Amino acid sequence: MTRTLLRTVGTLVLALTLLTGAAAAAPAVDTDDATNAVGPPGGLPDQVPDFVTTILELIQEFLTGGSDGSLGPDVSDAAGEAGG
Repeated sequence: MTRTLLRTVGTLVLALTLLTGAAAAAPAVDTDDATNAVGPPGGLPDQVPDFVTTILELIQEFLTGGSDGSLGPDVSDAAGEAGG
């Protein structure tokens, strides 16, 4: 049960990060030209930040039994490093 919950949380963190990054990378659209626009926006989103990779690795390690500690503080530390 706990592993399923952690896997779901990890997937949600990844999805939210990717969606936030894609929204931030999308160029501003002039509303006059938006009705004539065809195809995807001109730019590609940035790569996933390093802390996301670290969080996913921590979750995978926990799920495979490689970590004896609690996952919460480790994930918090990894996310905190991204903030400053």
